[in-house]
Amino acid sequence: MTRTRDELAAETAPSVKAPLWTRDYILACCANLMTGLAFYELVPVLPLYLTGQLQVSSGWLGWIMSIYVLAAIISRPWFAHRVDTGDRKKIYITVYIMLALSFSGYAAAATALAFFLTRFIQGLIWGGMTTSGPTMAVDIIPPARRGEGLGFFGMTMTLGMCLGPVIGLQVYQQYGFYVITWSSLLLCLAGAGIASLIRVPRSPVQEPVYETPKKVLDRLVLRVGIPLAVNVMIATFSYGVVAVYSALYGEMHGFKYAGLFYALMGLGMLVSRFMVGRQIDRGRVAELSVISLSILTVSFGALALAPLEWIYYASAILIGFGFGIFIPTFQTMKLNMADRGHRGAVNSTFFTAFDIGVGTGMFLGGKIYAYLNLNWAFGTGALLNLLAIVYFYRISLDHYRKNKLGVDSD
Repeated sequence: MTRTRDELAAETAPSVKAPLWTRDYILACCANLMTGLAFYELVPVLPLYLTGQLQVSSGWLGWIMSIYVLAAIISRPWFAHRVDTGDRKKIYITVYIMLALSFSGYAAAATALAFFLTRFIQGLIWGGMTTSGPTMAVDIIPPARRGEGLGFFGMTMTLGMCLGPVIGLQVYQQYGFYVITWSSLLLCLAGAGIASLIRVPRSPVQEPVYETPKKVLDRLVLRVGIPLAVNVMIATFSYGVVAVYSALYGEMHGFKYAGLFYALMGLGMLVSRFMVGRQIDRGRVAELSVISLSILTVSFGALALAPLEWIYYASAILIGFGFGIFIPTFQTMKLNMADRGHRGAVNSTFFTAFDIGVGTGMFLGGKIYAYLNLNWAFGTGALLNLLAIVYFYRISLDHYRKNKLGVDSD
């Protein structure tokens, strides 16, 4: 029976009511949560072990803790190409198992150099995880609910970032460092097992064609998304500052519960993820971008100008809320500028920009602290978020509107 043009259009058009919480999407979220728990339960413990047990110098400690960022930046373009041209599920599971095995390196390491090399290798693998995992998730999420889907998917990693350190510190205090390394290994293996159950739509088989150097570059880095990537780098400078120096800032000003800052920031992120997804899918990216950057500007400005305890804790919630809006909004905008064959490049470009901004904030924040004080570091974050608003309105927004693809391009 011949179907009319309207019937075909109705059948293929994406629906806003398309189901999001499918079996495969739930499994993808659970696997992502396992990743966050495994990776971040080690983060607060590693400095304690290195300085307390191995007597590692502060110079070595800085390199060991930060080298994974550089390694992830190096590996992401290669993984982006592999994800966009190969079997995404197979790559994701393989990288997941590699991440699990990398934790055994911590158990075997006995010197600062060994920890440095282990951290570097794990960073290379982490670049693959943060590229292949979100890319596979996008294949499962209905295009019309991409913002909402990415918001909840990212929230599972946020949960891992919040719960992982709490679990890691408890295990370290009761059982020691090596139990944590094996705990992370087992969590990753469990996550890989969950990921193996996910059914991912297969990409259509295409005949090999000659690609120009420009097209090859687009498979590694989404060139059309560079203006948005610059926006991400400018804004996430402040994330690097707050991630490393907020507890030190609290102790410096005599606040009683400086560690509570991270929990409140995580709470703000979680709350925002429940609110922002549907607004992104309704096309309100301009408003959400400015709202998030404005919240961050005010929050960091308050920390710089008014070091009071109640402002410290209130700013933690607002900073989490601001980044909880900013991250899925900008990630969705970048995805909306690329077809299915370039989603790996999208995630590679986004997370590379994120890491560059965070890494710069960590490094320069320490320099500012050494020569001035942390109030100046937070103030610099506020000014850069203000600059990010101006850049967004002058460059990023118009570029996005010109290069946005319709959801039917999926």
